[in-house]
Amino acid sequence: MPDFEALIRHQQLKQPTTNQRLKVVDSPDFEIENGENSQIIQPKIFNYFIGSFIGSVIGTISILFLYINEYLPIELLTIK
Repeated sequence: MPDFEALIRHQQLKQPTTNQRLKVVDSPDFEIENGENSQIIQPKIFNYFIGSFIGSVIGTISILFLYINEYLPIELLTIK
């Protein structure tokens, strides 16, 4: 396949340099409908608390489900 190899070699030689391909651009300004710049809203500590609480409840329920159905044998009486 010399034609294919020649085509690849030609494309590699014709590629623009890195400076021409990559350009630094400014970040776009996010605007709301009234034209003011919007700010990124950071999650509050309350949101983290609620998320972690829901995760711990789901984790506890899943461990209890596995223990009750004997997929997860935990011998609580032998643990000291």
